Amino acid sequence: MSFYRELLPFIDQIHSIRKLENYFSFDMKFPDKWSMPKSLVEESQVVAFQTEEQNTKGISFVCQIDEKEVTSTLNKITKIIKLNKERELKEKLFKQTIEQLKQTFEKTDLDKLKNLYFDFDEGDEEPNLEIDEQDGDESAITELAE
Repeated sequence: MSFYRELLPFIDQIHSIRKLENYFSFDMKFPDKWSMPKSLVEESQVVAFQTEEQNTKGISFVCQIDEKEVTSTLNKITKIIKLNKERELKEKLFKQTIEQLKQTFEKTDLDKLKNLYFDFDEGDEEPNLEIDEQDGDESAITELAE
């Protein structure tokens, strides 16, 4: 695998990569809002540093120069980025869903709203909002995720 392919998943977050005697330091810039699960990193393997950009924090991930250690460290960085980007997308989806619910409540009759429920099929990744109508007509379905 090429060096480029290894670094591509987090190219936007890389500040620098340094060699320190027998160690690599992967210096990353993350948004201030991002978190690092303690289950992914050991305190002895990360060091904070100041960045010049506002609303960012610098984190250096240090590992021995060893194929297994470098791979493990890159995997941890990738997981941290993936978890935080997923959390950001979920927050965005949540806000969109709240706005759509507000619109649904403004436009829909109270009797129909009383039968409102969320349905998550096992195979579905996109949730649906259904309003079950009691008079036998087909249910009105509004997708929450685009």
